[in-house]
Amino acid sequence: KLQFATDSTLTNALFVKNDTITSIIISEADKLWGFTNRNIVSLSQGKFDNEPYVTRIPVPSLFRRTLGVTGFECVLKLENEKYLIGSSTGYLTLDMGKLKKANTNIYINSITVSDLKSQSHEVDFLNKTTFLNKENNFQILFSTPNFNQFSETEYQYQLIGIYDQWSDWSRQSNVTFSNLPHGDYTFKVRSRIGNILSENEEIYSFSIDKPWYLSNLAWVIYAFSFIIFSILVHHIYKRYYTKLREKQLENAQKEIRLKDLENKQQKMYFENEKLVQDIESKNRELAISTMSIIKKNEFLNIIKDELSSGTANDHVQKVIKIIDKNINNEDDWKFFEEAFNNADKDFMKKLKNNHPDLTSNDLRLCAYLRLNLTSKEIAPLLNISPKSVEVKRYRLRKKMNLPHEDSLTDYILGL
Repeated sequence: KLQFATDSTLTNALFVKNDTITSIIISEADKLWGFTNRNIVSLSQGKFDNEPYVTRIPVPSLFRRTLGVTGFECVLKLENEKYLIGSSTGYLTLDMGKLKKANTNIYINSITVSDLKSQSHEVDFLNKTTFLNKENNFQILFSTPNFNQFSETEYQYQLIGIYDQWSDWSRQSNVTFSNLPHGDYTFKVRSRIGNILSENEEIYSFSIDKPWYLSNLAWVIYAFSFIIFSILVHHIYKRYYTKLREKQLENAQKEIRLKDLENKQQKMYFENEKLVQDIESKNRELAISTMSIIKKNEFLNIIKDELSSGTANDHVQKVIKIIDKNINNEDDWKFFEEAFNNADKDFMKKLKNNHPDLTSNDLRLCAYLRLNLTSKEIAPLLNISPKSVEVKRYRLRKKMNLPHEDSLTDYILGL
């Protein structure tokens, strides 16, 4: 079974990009011919076994159409370096010995630069130039003198800095670059006539400035602005967190004060409760003491009345004196006064401040009225009749300068 393998050497020699091969002819033992769209290619043994000697003979399109039917080209050797090539209109003779390498050079004719407003001007391309950032549109014209009407001139270029690879070969003798970014560039261009490269490469180097917002001054301004902004943000955050901490501290202190106030109020509540209980207890004691004195005096007055209604003698008179002494007992009054002051300690002080001319008997009557006792209940305490109590009440009103329509009891209870 036959197997075919690709010969990389012949492939690289015959198959060239944009130049399609149509046929391959072996005309003699050491030479291989190939016909392409634009060239006649001759391959012969080179100085090294793996490197054939390749001769590309450019054929203008006018003559290429007369070479006959594609795929049926014919090459015959006439003599040394002379060949006969058949065509549809006759034949052509090819003298390989007369094919000489022509010295060609490429030149840059002009470089035009324009900005976004299409304002253009030519530049000196002999020296490196630095352009403004807005001057980023370039049109470069170049050429190679060619005095061979049968050979075509093609150009190839590269723009190092953005297009590092060589472009495809083209007959176009100008190139345009639009909206180039800032940076350093090197433009290179070369040419070929047929398959013969130009002896030189034209080189033009240029630079495009950074835009103002990327300039060194702009970066300094950015850095300075960033520092100012960072300081400002830091200051704002520091101020914010300081206020936040102060507010938290204030809230904590307020909470502590509220808690302390609640504790004080609770303590005051319990103290007031205890005070109320103490007052109620003392009031009960005072009421019990008062009622006890009232009952005792009433009982003694009953006994006194009974004794007075009978036959008087020295013994009876002595007993009556003892009864009177017990009814007017100062110890009972002191006990009552002490209990009363414990239960209502501010009353006597207010009463004396408001009415400093009151006597001790007046103060005693006021104390009984403070207990909301009636004249009948007060009478045995003072060992007088209820009518005498009314007289005392009247005199007390006059000393206090109370209007006739005001109640003495209400006034005393209101102190």
